[in-house]
Amino acid sequence: MIAVTIVIPVYNAQRYLEDCIKSLMAQTMQSCEFIFVNDGSKDESQLIIEKYQKLDSRIILLNQENQGVSVARNNGISKAKGTYLGFVDADDYVSKDYFERLFEISKQTNSDILVTNFNTVSNDTIFSNVPIFEVGKVYTSKEIQEQLIPYFIKEDNLNPVWNKFYKTDVIKNYGIHFPKGIVIGEDGLFNLQAFNFAKSIFFTDYSGYFYREIENSAVRDVQNKDYFKIALQQYHYDYKYQFGVQLETNEIEKLKSIRFINNIISLTNIYLNSNFSASQKKKYIKAMMNNEVVQKIIKKYWTEIMSNKSKYQQFILYCIKVKSFFLLQLATKYSNFRNK
Repeated sequence: MIAVTIVIPVYNAQRYLEDCIKSLMAQTMQSCEFIFVNDGSKDESQLIIEKYQKLDSRIILLNQENQGVSVARNNGISKAKGTYLGFVDADDYVSKDYFERLFEISKQTNSDILVTNFNTVSNDTIFSNVPIFEVGKVYTSKEIQEQLIPYFIKEDNLNPVWNKFYKTDVIKNYGIHFPKGIVIGEDGLFNLQAFNFAKSIFFTDYSGYFYREIENSAVRDVQNKDYFKIALQQYHYDYKYQFGVQLETNEIEKLKSIRFINNIISLTNIYLNSNFSASQKKKYIKAMMNNEVVQKIIKKYWTEIMSNKSKYQQFILYCIKVKSFFLLQLATKYSNFRNK
């Protein structure tokens, strides 16, 4: 019987892949399987995995045509034999006792889902993140529905699957899966389903996962991804019908509206700092400002949206509300100058 299954989706990940594999091979827990799902990589990723597969019987390689990270993870889940299930991204790495510690904590607390703290690696600097929820506590079904589910709809920073540890039976018995065709945010939607069905969730401050932050990745990706279109898509999710969320419809609407406008604030900064021409930046940002959904939400939830915002964010919101690209550009330039 295998205790732990770890699924690692891989697409053109040769730059950091060996670091990831070596950290998994060094795990003190032997009752593991590491399922690498090669999503049609065109670099040396497959060859790298095959090389290490010969050295460690815990490494399993699945190859598929390029279908995206959601399909890759779903295929990995379908092959999982472990009592517990976890995920690692091919850019990241873990401490050598990581999965042994997670297994022990999960068994001790009998939690359906374990949420860990994690470390961020940025420009060779490592810092531990601050836990979002109270650690050392088991959240019951009632607390999950009242505190954690609303947080998922309103915020983004609980989304990752790589700092969570799941009972495999919960995932498989309820048919929890990564939605296909989602370019960004598939982690959050997977977790929204998992948390919704979980009977108990435990948060620990143990930090054994090392998330590698790729500098300016969002600014670069904006050339290939329409982030505003994606944000609109996320806003239009029917959380009750698609994901079985039990909150009142009005509450869901308010929470997802706040999240949507927070994303718009971030996108203004991403677009203004992108490599687009001045005319392209103006075109994209004015399209966001003039969008009917954006203006409707700002008018309806202005008080809630302005709450807990810095003066700079409040001014950005004002610029969006009055549709002033000129003022927005001035504010961003001033902020960039102050932060130099």
